[in-house]
Amino acid sequence: MGKEAQASLAETYWLDQQDHTGSARGFAPFLGTYYSYPVYRNVKSYHATGNGSTDDTSALQNAINDDGQGGNRYRNEVTTRPALVYVPSGTYRLTKQLDMRLNTILVGDPNSMPVFKAAPEFQGQTMLNGDDYATHGSSGTTNFFMAIKNIVIDTTDVDKDNAFLGLNWGVAQACHLTNIRIQMPNDSKGHTGMNLTQGSTIIVSDIAIQGGAVGIRNNNQQVNFKSISFKYCTTALAQSGGFTVVLQSAMIDTCAIGIDTTGAGQLASVVILDSTSVNSGPMIKFHDSSNDGGDRRDQISIENLSFSGNNPIAVTQEGAVKLANTGFVDTWIWGNVNPGTYQTGMTLKTDRSPGLLSNGKFFTMAQPTYRDYTSEQVVNVKAVSGHIVKGDGSTDDSKSLNAILAQNAASGKLSYFPYGVYIVKNTLSIPPGTRIVGEAWPVISGIGSVFGDRNNPAPVIMVGKPGETGVAQISDMRFTVADIAPGAIILQVNMAGTNPGDVGFWNTHVTVGGTADSNVNVACGDPNTASCLAAFAMVHLTRTSSAYVENMWGWTADHSLERGGHQNIATGRGLLVEATQPTWLTGTGFEHNTLYNYNLHGARHIFAGLQQCETAYWQGVGSLQDAPAPWTPDPRFGDPDFSWCAASADDQTCRMGLAQNIDGGSNLYLYGAAFWTFFHGETQGRYGFPGTICGDKCIKNQARVTGGPKKLYWYGVDTKSADVMILDGEDDPKQENHPGGWHPGGVIAAYLRFMGD
Repeated sequence: MGKEAQASLAETYWLDQQDHTGSARGFAPFLGTYYSYPVYRNVKSYHATGNGSTDDTSALQNAINDDGQGGNRYRNEVTTRPALVYVPSGTYRLTKQLDMRLNTILVGDPNSMPVFKAAPEFQGQTMLNGDDYATHGSSGTTNFFMAIKNIVIDTTDVDKDNAFLGLNWGVAQACHLTNIRIQMPNDSKGHTGMNLTQGSTIIVSDIAIQGGAVGIRNNNQQVNFKSISFKYCTTALAQSGGFTVVLQSAMIDTCAIGIDTTGAGQLASVVILDSTSVNSGPMIKFHDSSNDGGDRRDQISIENLSFSGNNPIAVTQEGAVKLANTGFVDTWIWGNVNPGTYQTGMTLKTDRSPGLLSNGKFFTMAQPTYRDYTSEQVVNVKAVSGHIVKGDGSTDDSKSLNAILAQNAASGKLSYFPYGVYIVKNTLSIPPGTRIVGEAWPVISGIGSVFGDRNNPAPVIMVGKPGETGVAQISDMRFTVADIAPGAIILQVNMAGTNPGDVGFWNTHVTVGGTADSNVNVACGDPNTASCLAAFAMVHLTRTSSAYVENMWGWTADHSLERGGHQNIATGRGLLVEATQPTWLTGTGFEHNTLYNYNLHGARHIFAGLQQCETAYWQGVGSLQDAPAPWTPDPRFGDPDFSWCAASADDQTCRMGLAQNIDGGSNLYLYGAAFWTFFHGETQGRYGFPGTICGDKCIKNQARVTGGPKKLYWYGVDTKSADVMILDGEDDPKQENHPGGWHPGGVIAAYLRFMGD
């Protein structure tokens, strides 16, 4: 029995019982001399009542906005003023739009989830707005660090036929929705539960939506909709735009239609994975692009679908049936298949690795809330006698933190990190038995000689020793380097769990540069990136590891979020996966790294549901460094050496970081690749420096497969501005032969070259 099951139900959620006002409170160290900034705020302290009758809109908005100095966090910096806004149980009546802010986590009591209820006299058409567009322009692609957890959104008192939106979610990476319930009138013709406007998020997870005309309307670049239930919606998921969609472990119950992609424009691919439809209409209505000239959109992969009722599964917008009614679909493809051509309803069997499965589906796990813990089972790392921890962005906290984590693991206590910037000059070791929860993404930041030698790299955070097994769960944290650290592997995972999810990461991110807490933000303006080997690697899942990773963004900064100059940063590597035990990557993104963003090197038993990446902007034509430079390939870490390219000066489009490198391995199950290239040689400014915006064939090879992997199933591969989509030494499928998606883009609905044993 797990720790949550053993603990007694706490009357008050442990989070609200921590020290939020004394010396162990969260501290934002990069606000100059302002030491009393309130990171944590309970909405009751701002006069919210939660009594269901009082208008709580202003009180809730004040709690979100408060900068602690009588001002507003609106239009403030991104990472320097974090906020965790706690909402106790109750019904909070809203009469106008409630606006979120960047660097904010809105958390309800998971034991009795608070309800945000729109009043009948509500003014406006949006209840909760998660698009803080005024902070950094009008694009959701720069709305980073925003999360909502454990909240009920109720629109049932608003006229059911009025156009009304429960949640507007126009966000980018490092944003998270989890454990949300949206309740709308069951027979509504006007309500929409959630609208994902333009943005670049990577996952929306564990949400229950009931009623409404539309459950979710999506226009995001790419997203994994994981564990979403739709009930009594007219349309469960309506695609109004976007390019790459994974619908994983969805439940469609009594809805007229599951997914409608007919209004999606340039939608590249949809993967419907491990989902169930009961008592509903067609699972998908789509545009048949099989006879289109040029771009071919709406390419579909369906795998492990359970379907009950009398309706067909897939129909075109004209009503033509393309997949008839059947109770179960193993794998069905509509679109480009490699090797092969465009297929109009190809069926096959995907031979899954049993170790990756739970009840016949790829294992998933909601972010732990530890809702049954009492305050006595939680240890604030800044409040441990005999071990002084500062989190002030300058003091070395590594010795004290290592002692505290070891002590908490041995006693079964949860380690709570108030917000702060925790400097470590030695590796922070995460032992078996560790559970960590952060307050609004506290930062663990490596600096010093231990992380200075690229020939002898060392982890900043090390989860377990090779061969260890046990529990290590980490939520709501950020890991980085405080200065240029060419020998830093920012996160290394060696531990395996006894059960799936024992070793797990949720809403935990890795950044290099771009933020006020790191000197990299101001030290890397030189267009020659040889002067900024900022980190050896972002994340390394070693051969002995077995981990569940959900919503992890690895960002080498392409622009400064605050106070910095040009970000011409050469992080060596993104995510290196060498794990040979079951590993789950559920909604991840790694961007702007030198050699690769993802490298599956000899990896086995790997699931990936939505991988997103962008090529480093400074690479390509006009770059002063051509991959692998300014790094030297290290065979100890399975580095690609780019020996397939011509001499640097003649082949700069080839010498750009790979979106994904797959070298050998087996039992690799990959769903939804959003691999984008936007710029080349862009080092003098942020976006759009003359001549740097990509057109066609900006990068020669977007991804690479080598070493003869076995049982590689890759569904929904989408690229932008590439020549070769996948360099595989066979037919090297080209984008121009598979046109579609984000123009100029390419789509392969199913890459099956190495599916056999």
